[in-house]
Amino acid sequence: MYIPAGSFTAAQAAMLAAAQRLFIFEQLIIFPLYYLPGLRGLAGGDGRAAKFPCSISWMTRRGLPRHCTLCFWNLGWVCLMRALLKDGDVAAMSFADWLRAGFMMQMYAAGFTTVVLTPMKGPDVAMGASDALHCYAAMLYVFDHFIANQFVLGVSAAYSVAFVAASLLCGVFQALRADGERLGRALHGRLGGGQRVRLKPFLYALDLGFMVTENALFFIFLFGMTSGVSVVET
Repeated sequence: MYIPAGSFTAAQAAMLAAAQRLFIFEQLIIFPLYYLPGLRGLAGGDGRAAKFPCSISWMTRRGLPRHCTLCFWNLGWVCLMRALLKDGDVAAMSFADWLRAGFMMQMYAAGFTTVVLTPMKGPDVAMGASDALHCYAAMLYVFDHFIANQFVLGVSAAYSVAFVAASLLCGVFQALRADGERLGRALHGRLGGGQRVRLKPFLYALDLGFMVTENALFFIFLFGMTSGVSVVET
């Protein structure tokens, strides 16, 4: 029997909700762990050298934010995959169920490469030679979120549109920051250069814009993750 995206049993829906809570907690807790005095320097963290604004990859590359991410992000994925694999009842899985589970395993592999295998080395743009694999895996991981929304989780249209908008804005800010802010500096010149806005605050605004939109796209995904879930009896 074909079950449309977003349709899950009560047990699956409960595990998806657990995954959502773990992911949201992990995404929120990295901020105090990275920035709060007394916490920011623990376990090899940046301490007083903590950077603001910065990317999620920069915040979670070492220290307590990294340990927290490795723990709760992976726990969230365990819950998510248990839901998609019907908690081990593979005999009850349809062909569509296997396709969705297979896609999400690929998404986890992209995220695992980004988060676990290739923590950012720097600078905080992730487009240099030292972070090439991290960069490409991260782009695939973000794109996978959109596919997951449409064909696995069946989220509401409002969340899908908001996710796409935040992702596009984030991509624009990233492009303006890349290659030594080459495009950002060019845009600053076209806007009148130092006659209107000084270069340093302009580049700072690009970094801040990237930080805000990068976090926004993930929070939109996470809060919308269960918005399309409908509980069915099978």
